[in-house]
Amino acid sequence: MLGKLLDRRYQVVQVLGRGAFGQTYIALDTRRPGQPKCVVKHLKPAKNTPERLETARRLFLSEAETLEELGNHDQVPRLLAYFEEEDDFFLVQEFIDGQPLKVELAGGQAWAENQVVQLLRDVLNVLQFVHSRRVIHRDIKPDNLMRRQRDSRLVLIDFGAVKQIQTQITSSSGDVTIAIGTPGYMPIEQGYGMPRPSSDLYALGIIGIQALTGVHPTRLERDAQTGEIRWQHRAQVSPELAAILTRLVRYHFKDRFRAASEAMQALRPLLERYPSPKPNLKPEPSWQSAAESPPPPAPPANPHLIISAEHYARLEQSLTALIGPVAPLLLRQASTQTPGLRELVESLASHLSGRQRLEFERQAVAMLEETRPRPPLPAVRTEAMLAPPKPSRPTLDENFIRRCEQGLAEAIGPIAAYLVREAVHAQPQRSAAELVAVLAMEIPDRQKAAEFQRRLLA
Repeated sequence: MLGKLLDRRYQVVQVLGRGAFGQTYIALDTRRPGQPKCVVKHLKPAKNTPERLETARRLFLSEAETLEELGNHDQVPRLLAYFEEEDDFFLVQEFIDGQPLKVELAGGQAWAENQVVQLLRDVLNVLQFVHSRRVIHRDIKPDNLMRRQRDSRLVLIDFGAVKQIQTQITSSSGDVTIAIGTPGYMPIEQGYGMPRPSSDLYALGIIGIQALTGVHPTRLERDAQTGEIRWQHRAQVSPELAAILTRLVRYHFKDRFRAASEAMQALRPLLERYPSPKPNLKPEPSWQSAAESPPPPAPPANPHLIISAEHYARLEQSLTALIGPVAPLLLRQASTQTPGLRELVESLASHLSGRQRLEFERQAVAMLEETRPRPPLPAVRTEAMLAPPKPSRPTLDENFIRRCEQGLAEAIGPIAAYLVREAVHAQPQRSAAELVAVLAMEIPDRQKAAEFQRRLLA
């Protein structure tokens, strides 16, 4: 099939997937300027009897009309064309430039709560539209949620038109009905071939739990008596979000939210608590020769921002490794509101929690240390340098400084090392008590600040 020109227009350049129900390709639209990519889904009926062929044609046209309507939503790929060729059926859809959510979840690292809230918001938004058109997706999973590169929004792909048509053809002939879905993300009623809108909500809840815990759904435990999933002991989660996720994944569909709109209403208080940054749309890439390499990302236009392009790029790289493609949007928003590198790091860290925050602060410490000014070395030895030093207060002991770093880190995290060294460098002749008093001001909790001073000065 590679290289073949379908409908005298779409040239197949890559196979995306093969299965019992059909194949999916990436193709080039040779009749449009620049030959943009598109996705071609191929249905080949298992038995080409006249009756099967006519049934397939009728269902195919019905599914094409549905996909045409669903493509009116920004988070669903648009249907570009559909056609029949040599008794095979083809759907051509918009190509989404991005990466599947599966990539972001692959490391098994737990997401922060605010990230999970934004995930739920993004998918519930599109499910409200889909379900209002009397369509059930039936295969919501990380593979079928694409993080679009230009704005970091999640796009719901693969509505399984090919699988649904083939399934209906098979069941209409009296054969065993084939359930559409993926183990781990598929609720019990869907396994019996009776999906409901709440079946999609169940799958979304499972993805939310997977993101929050870092645990794949096939490894989650179930209560032997009730069939309910036991997951809260694996996560740091607020009671509000825990209640929403638990209701999304209830064993019986009658106990779940009745509709995506109802789930979205329950989520609104958390959306107010964790507002999402407005996406700054990235312009379409311009033509660039292979010999050229893109310049390092520059900080956003802000006359008060004191940060180099190198540090901006390194912050973006560190943040992306922890929270995924939404990082550039978060960094851009924070950098337009904070004047310096230290303030920017603190602002970004406030959006993280748990291990992610500790890891980000650890990486930021080294970067902040690079920006600390160093005293110039003397160029020439003078007589004054050779003279006996004047009596002065003793410099701080290195062991005591390390104790300060350790104690402060217990209270505010790895960024403590930078704060301690900065305080020592600013006034090396400080007494131990003065240094501890200055560092205690960095601890928001008054009780912890007092305990910090007591331990170090005991």
